[in-house]
Amino acid sequence: MERWEKNLSALNEKNAETAEILKQAILQNTESGVQVKKLDNGVRVLAMERNNYIWHMNSRLDPDSAANLYVERYPIKPFYIYFIFGFSDGKVIRKFLEKCDDSNILLVYEPCKEILTEALKQYDLVDLFFDRRMWVGIPETWRKVIINICGLVEYSYIKLIQFCILPGYDVLYPEECKKYMDEIIDKKRYEIVQKETFEVFNRKISANALFHMKNMLGQRNCVQIKKILENMEINDIPAIIIAAGPSLDKNIRQLKAAEGKAFIVAVDAALKTVIREGIRPDLVCTIDPKVPERFFETVDGHDFLWSCSYWTNPEPIKKYGKKVFYYNILTPWWDDALKKELSYSLPQMETGGSVSAEAFQLVRYLGFKTIVFVGQDLAFTGGKSHTDGIKGIMGKNDEYIRKRHLVEIEGIDGEVLHTDFQMNFYREWFENTIEREGMSLKIIDATEGGAKIAHTKIQTLKETIEQECKREVNIREKLENVQPALSEVKQRRLYEKMIELGRMKTEFSKMAEECILLEKQLSDDLLHKDKHHVAFQLRQLMIQNEKLERHPFIFWISLYASKEEFEFKDEICAKEDMDIPEIMERSIRLMESYQAAIPLFEEDFCEIIMEEQKESYLPGE
Repeated sequence: MERWEKNLSALNEKNAETAEILKQAILQNTESGVQVKKLDNGVRVLAMERNNYIWHMNSRLDPDSAANLYVERYPIKPFYIYFIFGFSDGKVIRKFLEKCDDSNILLVYEPCKEILTEALKQYDLVDLFFDRRMWVGIPETWRKVIINICGLVEYSYIKLIQFCILPGYDVLYPEECKKYMDEIIDKKRYEIVQKETFEVFNRKISANALFHMKNMLGQRNCVQIKKILENMEINDIPAIIIAAGPSLDKNIRQLKAAEGKAFIVAVDAALKTVIREGIRPDLVCTIDPKVPERFFETVDGHDFLWSCSYWTNPEPIKKYGKKVFYYNILTPWWDDALKKELSYSLPQMETGGSVSAEAFQLVRYLGFKTIVFVGQDLAFTGGKSHTDGIKGIMGKNDEYIRKRHLVEIEGIDGEVLHTDFQMNFYREWFENTIEREGMSLKIIDATEGGAKIAHTKIQTLKETIEQECKREVNIREKLENVQPALSEVKQRRLYEKMIELGRMKTEFSKMAEECILLEKQLSDDLLHKDKHHVAFQLRQLMIQNEKLERHPFIFWISLYASKEEFEFKDEICAKEDMDIPEIMERSIRLMESYQAAIPLFEEDFCEIIMEEQKESYLPGE
């Protein structure tokens, strides 16, 4: 077996998709432009030619020492995540891993596939690929890099992140480097927004999640929509997303001409305007945990199809959600049970924080290649905050705008418009997401007002409908005939699985109590300098804490005690030299907040889940 085959075998254990792409590149043996320079001592250095200049990817004098010097720039700290741009010959990565402990993670992105394939042939990298602390990505698996970023950059780790760019890579690949860093920065900003959302809604989110976990048993899901569309040849069919910006009032009537020739998705805030003008969307998207009920004042008598996630306000779903299409994972414990019965997983949408961003991700998942924005102002166009359809629901227009943190941005016609910090965040999210997709999507902004969204084609809605809506297609009729995803037998099995939450809650409470006792005992031993018991108690506590963190109930209790969890993580991350008694004191406070939150869970669990014990029905149709 050749060296590259051994390397790929090791990489395949962790990332089969990347390994296969690199294998095919090596077998095809195409000219890569990557050079190998052999030093006097036999060591080989990779090099790239750019603009008649040879860039060496490591030192030509002493590559090992150069790698050491580079890593010495970065003080390795426990629990830090290192985002490394460039793989080169792997020497820097190896030096990083030598200095890291088991709490560290290295996420490495190699922007040039050819460099990595040459490294596979020239160097023994088996130890790197087998190391569970290191993950490597290439352009062809860029989406997997993003998934890893989303998985690793949660709020508690925002302050524990370090960027590292290998020498020469910022010069050779400046655009790719910027994109890589922007993704991580965007994720950090999103986590801050998520923290604020959880702190505002707190218990509301957990109660909503319980409702939807139960309600989805008798409902549909977005995988079913995707399967239908795969058989309908929708490549020439556009998806139109109706948002609730003030410009919607200009052209909403024109959407009549697109009915039956496009997949029309309306966000909840646009519903009153949509209904007023007699437009019938194929799907209504709602996600806000506490969306104003006045959005739905005119919904009675309209048989809409709905899509929502686990934290959506359940009230409109209870009243009007006869047919609901669910998406997004909830918690590993429940998702595994659901996957077992469905034989597939629900899609996880990478969210941009707003309902229109959610709708955008949904139509992308469903396979639409042409996406049209209508009412997507993301600005206070004409001094207005929203479409006239929801006038007054958000308060008095001028007062609402005055309360916002205003930002100046460029409008679609080059004029200066005012927006707020939140909408500007959404605009930037759209721009970054669309840029990542490159040529794979055609995004048309037919809003006819509002903020300029980079990488979109700006044109009128009338022009867009004439150009894109040329073929009759009745998606709505197909969706109306979709049956519940689960049989009654499967629904019953999953409901019984849901009841296990009661037992899990009791088990978790006992474990938390044991943690509190162990922490108090450890604090007492430290105070009295009883070193004989300290080491034993610390080991016991670490084992117990690990069990608690892996317990399936941790997801639910974390929702109810989210404020305390964020405070705990903030304090731990802010003070790196915190001693054991200080950590114990804060940990005890967190465990006690878990205990205090359990009665709140019990109340919601009995009201929402155990209600079925009194009535002989299953949720949904």
